Amino acid sequence: MKIKKNLLILFFSLGVIIRVFYFYYYKDTPFFNPALMDKHDQKTFHILAKQIQQHPWYVDGKVFYMAPFYSYFLSGLYSISREKIWVVYIFQIVIDIFLCYILYILAKEIINETAGIISAFFGCFYRTFIVYSISILSDSIILFLYIFFITSLYFSLKKSNIVRWIISGFLLGLSTLSKPTIAAYLPFLFLGLYFYPNKSMLPLKLKKSFQVIIVFGILIGISGLTILPVTIRNYWVGRTFVPICSNGFVNWKIGNSSDSIGLFYYPKGYLLSPFTLSFWKLQFKKLCIFFTNYEWPQNMNVYFMEKIIPVLKFAFIHFGFVSATGIIGLFLLFKNWRKNFLFITFTITNILWVVFFFIVDRYRLPAIGCFIISSSYFLIWCLEKLKQKSIFKILFPCFFVCIFYYLFNVPPTPLIPEMSYKIFYYLSEKNIMYEIEEGKFLSAFKKAKLLVKVMPEKPQAYYFLGLTYIKVGKIKEAKICFEKALEINPDFTPARQFLKTIEERENLIR
Repeated sequence: MKIKKNLLILFFSLGVIIRVFYFYYYKDTPFFNPALMDKHDQKTFHILAKQIQQHPWYVDGKVFYMAPFYSYFLSGLYSISREKIWVVYIFQIVIDIFLCYILYILAKEIINETAGIISAFFGCFYRTFIVYSISILSDSIILFLYIFFITSLYFSLKKSNIVRWIISGFLLGLSTLSKPTIAAYLPFLFLGLYFYPNKSMLPLKLKKSFQVIIVFGILIGISGLTILPVTIRNYWVGRTFVPICSNGFVNWKIGNSSDSIGLFYYPKGYLLSPFTLSFWKLQFKKLCIFFTNYEWPQNMNVYFMEKIIPVLKFAFIHFGFVSATGIIGLFLLFKNWRKNFLFITFTITNILWVVFFFIVDRYRLPAIGCFIISSSYFLIWCLEKLKQKSIFKILFPCFFVCIFYYLFNVPPTPLIPEMSYKIFYYLSEKNIMYEIEEGKFLSAFKKAKLLVKVMPEKPQAYYFLGLTYIKVGKIKEAKICFEKALEINPDFTPARQFLKTIEERENLIR
């Protein structure tokens, strides 16, 4: 027991260290300030949070386009921290570590403590969790609420207590406000409560079927009350019935038009009907894309972040391993299907809602949280069979895992598309010029140095570095930078003009 506790403490400690180091370097990247991230969801969340601060009810006077929970969450942190953005990141790091603990609790409840420790380990070292937890994006909060909700269900089933069901209903409401797609789970939630092998869910002497109806009613009722203020607010400002947000149809069209590619891409074709073969062919294609090991980028590129912040390499758990082992683990959990039905269908629901819309790495996070649990079960199952010397029983599952991993480990080339470099350059330029204007020369210098490191072939990188040197009075270093820019591109006029000015000043001094 003591060894397991020490392992858990070790994993959490290392998880915190990796995240803190990642954040330390992240603050010197052009992705740190969401206010400067044009055409990114980070800026959208930032603007909405600022509007909520000014008017929590009216906000921007429009029906919410995106699920509003994260914007309100962000607004609250802005108010508490007096708009210190680093406080938001630190708070989200804490939430991400707490998520790893919840994974431990959930796996311990469904399987055993060893599975919980393995799940916590996977969570602490899962690369994509870290990238999205330290960003002004809603996805790590969605993941946290989703996993917290399913964990609360299992805890509510342990003891006949109405308060626990009310808390679960509240978490369901918050989860829906963060990502309404969890509503697809509701039919399976009802069935899972009915199938669960316990006779009493409430401190009432009623038949199991009546208790299930009452509990389901509590969950729906409390979650509905949690959502209701947003629905009323949307009707108040827009005079239209929009329960949470209006972007559902837009996302559906992105993923289900005739020219949809299964990824984030604005299509121009007609919308496919679910009653056509073309629609289901597209769903199969998206299912294959979903299980591909590659982290499909939108707003953030995991591989690019690893390139500019190498400490991310220590977060070595990735989707391919977790999904391949998790799929087998999910099938193995069917052995005790009555108890595990809630979890199994929750996992499947979190796969299907992504597939039915479109695939990006951050949308897969709730499914990954579930796969981490089932993956830990698969590993424990293999170990038990080895102890029993039942080697032949694990051959087929392990063979499937290897084949699955091989088939879906086909990332596009290159891992980092050219667009990611273009975005990085654009944001770097904007950040450097903004911070020079604000007198934050050290911060501008660090970003310019990073730009040179990542894009040494660009004369503009050396030009911006030269500008920061001038601002801190290092004329000699600035001159070297401008000369380097002209060496790359002799026709780069801005560098030539600055170099000419420097030489003229030097001549006057002489």
